[in-house]
Parts: sequence; C-alpha cells; structure tokens
Amino acid sequence: MSAIEDLLSEIEEREGRLREEIRNSELKLGMTAVSEREVLGLRVGAKLLSDAMNVSSALSDAEEEARASRTFLAEVQKDEDELDTLLDAAKDRESEIRHLSIRLGAIIYEQCSFALLDKEAYRVVYDDVDADKKLESKDSDSLFSRILGSGKAKVRKMGEEGRFISYAEIAMKSGVALEGENANDILGKLLALKAESGKSDEQRRVLNEKLAVEREKARSIERGLEVADAKIKELQKNEEDALVSYGSYLYDKGSEWIDKDTSSSILDILEEMLGLHREYDSVLSEKERLEREAKADDYRALIESEEGKIMVLEKEKERIDREILEIRKEIDMLRNRIERLKGDV
Repeated sequence: MSAIEDLLSEIEEREGRLREEIRNSELKLGMTAVSEREVLGLRVGAKLLSDAMNVSSALSDAEEEARASRTFLAEVQKDEDELDTLLDAAKDRESEIRHLSIRLGAIIYEQCSFALLDKEAYRVVYDDVDADKKLESKDSDSLFSRILGSGKAKVRKMGEEGRFISYAEIAMKSGVALEGENANDILGKLLALKAESGKSDEQRRVLNEKLAVEREKARSIERGLEVADAKIKELQKNEEDALVSYGSYLYDKGSEWIDKDTSSSILDILEEMLGLHREYDSVLSEKERLEREAKADDYRALIESEEGKIMVLEKEKERIDREILEIRKEIDMLRNRIERLKGDV
C-alpha cells in the first residue's frame, strides 16, 4: 500500500467518525429543541417537529405497555414461586406430622396397654391391644391355630404405622388429655402443625384460583412480547431518525430562527456542530486532494507501464531490422551469383 493510500485510509476513518459525531449533534439539537419547544417558539420545521413528537408518543405508549406486561408477568411468577414455596412447606409439614403421629400413636398404644387412658375415647386402641394380646398368646390348641395366629400377627405388624397414625388422629379430635408431659407435648405440636396445614391449604386454594385466571393471560402476553419488543426497537430507530432530521433542518435554517433569546444550551450545540462541519469539510477537501493525487499516480504508473511496453517493442524492432538487413544482404549475394552465371554462358 502506497503512502497516499495509507493517508486516504486514515482520512476515511476520520470522515466516518465525524459523520457519526455530526449525526449525534443533530440528534442532540433535535431532542433539546423538542424539550424547549414551548420556550423557543420555533417558526420553522413544524412538520418535522410534529413527526418527531408523534413517533415519540407512539414509542412511549409501546414502552409503557411492555412495562405493564412485564410487571404482570413478574407478579404471576411471584405467585407461582409462592405456590411452590407453600407446596414445599406442606410436604415438609406432612412428613413431620406423619413422624410425630407415629410416635404419638405408639405412646397411646402403650398407655392403653396399661389401661391409663379413657376407655370410651380410645375404644379402638383398647380393641387393638386386646386383639394383639390374643394373637401373641401361646395357648392355642393346635399347630394350625398357632401358625394362623402368627401370620395374623405379622400382617397386623405390617400395618402398625397406619394404626398408630389413626390413634394420633383420635387424640387430636377427642381433646382428651394423655398421660405424661412428652405425650401431651407431641400432641400440642401436632395440633399446631394441623392448624398451619389448614391455613396453608386455604392460601394454596386462593393462589390456585388466582393463577387459574392469570396463567392463560400470561401465556398470551409472553407470545405478544416478542412482537412488542420488535415494534419498540423499530420505533426507537424511527424516533432517532426523526429527531436527527429535525436537528439537521434546524442547523441548516439557523439564520431564520436564532435570535438573542435562544438558550445557551442550544447555542452550545450549534457551536459544536459548526466546528464539526468545518472539520468535516476540511477532511473532504483533503480527501478530494489525495484522491486526485492518487489518480495522477495511477496515470503516471500507467504511462510508465506503456513506456515500458514501447521500450520492449523498440528493442524488438531493432532485432527485426537487423534480421531484415541480414536477409537483404543474403538476397543481394544470391543475385550477384546469378549475374556471374550469366557471364560464364
């Protein structure tokens, strides 16, 4: 790459950067003029101002609608998260209720086996205690009876946890006190957990009813958000283009509207734009000069190439001329021989 080409590359980079800076200044001027339109009372560019404000209004509406949609989706997600939290807590609570119920049921069974609890309230437990004692008895009259009794005992043992849980349910529903601090402490915990479960079930019911309505709306909003975002992106570009056009027009028509009452913020932008345009014009002039020089260099290179071709052709011509001269000499010698042959005759 030649020195001129290097300079042209640098100039083109500066040109592109200045174009961008000028566009940004036009945008800044357009935005400032719109924000100060009531004070400025501009008499030029009314159509461009109206176009810019219409696009800005449409963009504002679209952004507000998208914000509202995202707020709604966030609220739905919050409800979904709350429901998940309630479900997780319910699972943990049910596990603890089962564990405590089995413990309490075992205590109740033991206390009934010693006849410590109210027989009417815990009649089911007393019946189970009696049935278990009969199955464990060794006084059966036959081997078959003993085997059958042993099998029944094993079956009852397999359902032991379920029976213990049912005993705990009796205690929680009857309100009859148990023997011992430990048993009553466990019963108190179970009653508190059951109360929590009731409140949690109601919360989940309300949330599920709410989400049943919200989920379909949320799915519809999610499908529309991609289109809404694309529309916002397009409106943002349209707004910027409209403000740039308005700012560029105001700069070009400055002599028609700038006066002593023009704000310092506007004047500062105009001063910046003047400097950028001067620099840009200078860059364009330098670019044109370098392009002319580059073109002249191209022509000189072409001339040099053509002259080189001429030199090659001239050397070739000298070689051909020498060959022609040699051939002519050969022809003259042959003609002389012919003449001598005629004289001998």
